[in-house]
Amino acid sequence: MDQRSLKVLEYHKILKSLMENCVTQGGKEQAQALLPLETLTAVNRALDLTNESLGMILRNGRPPLADVPNTSDYVKRAAIGSMLSMKELLSIATLLRIAGDMDNYYHNDTQMDTLVLLKDLFESLESCEELEKEISRKILGPEEIADTASRELSRIRREMQFKYNRISEKLNHMISSTAYEKYLQEKIVTIRNSRYVVPVKQEYRSQVPGIVLDKSASGATLYIEPLAVVELNNDIKILVAEEEQEIIRILKDLTQKVADSREDIIGNYDLLVDLDFQFAKAKLGLAIDGVRTEITEAGPVALLRAKHPLIPNDRVVASDIYFEESIDTMVITGPNTGGKTVSLKTIGLLNLMVQSGLFVPVREGSKTRIFRDIFADIGDEQSIEQSLSTFSSHMTNIVTIMDQADANSLVLFDELGAGTDPTEGAALAISILDALHKRGVTSVSTTHYSELKEYALVTPGVINASVEFDVKTLRPTYRLLIGVPGKSNAFEIAKRLGLSDEIIENSKLLIKNEAIRFEETLIKIDEKRRRTEAEHDAMIRLKRETEEMKHQMDQEKERFEEEKKALIAKAQEEALEIVRKTRAETEEIYREIRTIQETTTSAIRDNKELEAIRKRIKEKEKNIYQFGNLPRDYQGEALRMEDLSVGMKVFVVSLRKEGEVINLLPNEDKAMVQSGIMKLKVDVKDLAPSKALAKPEEKRVTFKKTDRHAMNTKLDLRGKNGEESLFLVEKMIGDAILTGNTQLVIVHGKGTGKLRQIIHEYLKGNPLIADFRLGAMNEGGSGVTIVNL
Repeated sequence: MDQRSLKVLEYHKILKSLMENCVTQGGKEQAQALLPLETLTAVNRALDLTNESLGMILRNGRPPLADVPNTSDYVKRAAIGSMLSMKELLSIATLLRIAGDMDNYYHNDTQMDTLVLLKDLFESLESCEELEKEISRKILGPEEIADTASRELSRIRREMQFKYNRISEKLNHMISSTAYEKYLQEKIVTIRNSRYVVPVKQEYRSQVPGIVLDKSASGATLYIEPLAVVELNNDIKILVAEEEQEIIRILKDLTQKVADSREDIIGNYDLLVDLDFQFAKAKLGLAIDGVRTEITEAGPVALLRAKHPLIPNDRVVASDIYFEESIDTMVITGPNTGGKTVSLKTIGLLNLMVQSGLFVPVREGSKTRIFRDIFADIGDEQSIEQSLSTFSSHMTNIVTIMDQADANSLVLFDELGAGTDPTEGAALAISILDALHKRGVTSVSTTHYSELKEYALVTPGVINASVEFDVKTLRPTYRLLIGVPGKSNAFEIAKRLGLSDEIIENSKLLIKNEAIRFEETLIKIDEKRRRTEAEHDAMIRLKRETEEMKHQMDQEKERFEEEKKALIAKAQEEALEIVRKTRAETEEIYREIRTIQETTTSAIRDNKELEAIRKRIKEKEKNIYQFGNLPRDYQGEALRMEDLSVGMKVFVVSLRKEGEVINLLPNEDKAMVQSGIMKLKVDVKDLAPSKALAKPEEKRVTFKKTDRHAMNTKLDLRGKNGEESLFLVEKMIGDAILTGNTQLVIVHGKGTGKLRQIIHEYLKGNPLIADFRLGAMNEGGSGVTIVNL
């Protein structure tokens, strides 16, 4: 890329913003060196990395990166045998800890499977967790090593502390003694030459036995090491030397471990710097509301709702910047301060950013193409040093551009042909644009010359554009209008500023009629454009109001549906409550039956009461079957008589139970259904296909039935105890199930009634028993129980 063009398009300011989003020094250096890529594969890879990084930030927050020191030099020194300092080892531990944090950040991502390029970076990290923990445990600071770094160091420091305590005791005793009070200059213990001493007055030197290690500047004070602590100070000196040797040994050991992991450590630094750079691109995209822009090798350019990324969001105006496939040259016209240069820079800078793998502030669906070179001639290029005028300086740059630009280039000209005679300048500008157009070079130029507007109108592949200007407020709107040439508005602006009408009219007379007609045509075009935009805005508003009304109607419909469901649910709940009460009453009736069977002494009265209760049961059952629309455990299509067959599995809706058809009653439109131990006569409309039909076939255990007459259905328990009787009753019931017998007779005798009570308690709790009763007078009376399975 042309370095001068990068500068005038302010690409360096984008890099500065990118650097500010980097955390590591290495990442900042990588951002500062970033240049636009020139191949489609490289650009798409860079955009993919930015996209994956942005996704991770949105899902998991910002990554746990910190400024990692470049430890590569430390590691290389360790590899050749140099011992690393505590500070250098701590730097390596910091690097490894951040690598571990980033590894956790990656593995905690709920959508890590969607990552492709970042996955390669993250999975290449080697946390070296054991080495990081060992360094952090043994080294507490740049100049401090832990007592627990080794057993030997711990021993040495314990002994040193013991010696210090002994010295402290002796010297404190000495300075607090009245015998030495007049000999001491001060009652303090101090250190000279790493040994503990006391300050003694010079005239009492002979009164304090010991070694003089120092004296004050005046000579009045001598610092004497008393003989009582000389030996202890010697011991401490030896221990200090041992401590230094042990610390050196520990540091050498850690240095060797660093050397053993040198490739992982150096690799981690490079990976963390690269990750920092990628996440900085994502953070910059978030800051400028950037989105990913589609890019092709040689397709059209369509930057929709494009904004200049360096203008504050509350001041920048979005514009649609696009080239149709047949267009390669755009001429932007309009008054000064109208934003033409901003539009020009926006086109160039956004393309540079996209080719650098950055997201740009445009609307979703925008696209652009790869440009091998982007040339820009923008701004005042007057050069005093080279004795060049503005025109000459611009022309020198244009000559260079014309020599290098080809079909893979984007060329941006600001005020092409300005700085010289307008007639010659306009002719020169047209020739330059026409030469680029014939080469297939994509170019965008700003100008004031009406001749360039006419050239764009009559030349295929060339299009006019303008920056909108509000004459009433004398302010630009900065909106770029593609396909509409701009007016200079010089007369309107002068009139609004107070220039007399006479001067303005005289000015118009000096202009050729053709130029006046052209300007009038532009006015009409602009008025038509404004009307069209107003109509378009009205249609948009109408569409929005229609959609809002539809949305409100949909909400009302949804509310009605919810109310309908709520009412149905309430009705169904009430129906279920009725069914529950009815069943409870039915159960009470059955309990009355059992009570009568157990207590009655008159067979005739028994039969009459039972008949009355049976009628009540039938009435209750009718009430239950009336609720055919109750909530079902299984919602299936209702069956008809012709759908049924004997042996068919069905679902009884009102009872919410499975059953099997054992007989059909077409005349009554009913069917006999066996459900468990119950045989029911059910309306056909109360039947639905069995749920079991939709389930996988279950394995069933089958039993070979024996002849129902092969067993004795009468069991005599008289003379047997309760435990033996229950065993025989249970065995009899099991045999009856296997043989298909449904009625049993148990003879327990009258006696005290104790055996009868035990048998009845057992039968009540057995789910295989449908009902049981005492025998009638002709069946044995209260000494016999009749059981129905």
